[in-house]
Amino acid sequence: MSTTFATLQQGSTGNAVSELQLHLKNLKYYAGAIDGVFGANTKNAVLKFQQQHTSSADGIVGEWTQAAIEQEVWISKRPVLKQGDKGQEVETLQHILQSAVEYGVGNYGITSIDGVFGANTQAAVIKFQKAWELNADGIVGAATWNKLAGIKAYDMLPEQIIGNGIFTRNQYESAGC
Repeated sequence: MSTTFATLQQGSTGNAVSELQLHLKNLKYYAGAIDGVFGANTKNAVLKFQQQHTSSADGIVGEWTQAAIEQEVWISKRPVLKQGDKGQEVETLQHILQSAVEYGVGNYGITSIDGVFGANTQAAVIKFQKAWELNADGIVGAATWNKLAGIKAYDMLPEQIIGNGIFTRNQYESAGC
């Protein structure tokens, strides 16, 4: 996890630019080479991303843009979850739903973190989906993960999201999950 942040812009070079290019490629904003050189193609990809995800589009990757990219990458890597699924991703889902209580943004009724998407987890997901005006089908797809990401980073500034690795590491593993 990186705790330092450097603004990236046209003319920047290095591993941070390569990582940015890889993320933008995975998110389908960038089609160029992963070469670590922030040129016109990388700037255009950043502009496209910013136009869809941030309030200002300047082609410069500051903390707001970096945090938004990390969040979108995290969402893109989440699997569709439904009743009967088991494992770490279900535990992550359960933790996020449970953490909504401490943040004061809802109580969805998660009673245990067991990594099993059973009836209780499905009911919690449906309650969450209804509260956030999503299709309340009990299936956790991209739209639901997107809203869950907001809880994961609740009340954090971009520098906190980046510095704490909110979307680049699994903070729930240290909680025994």
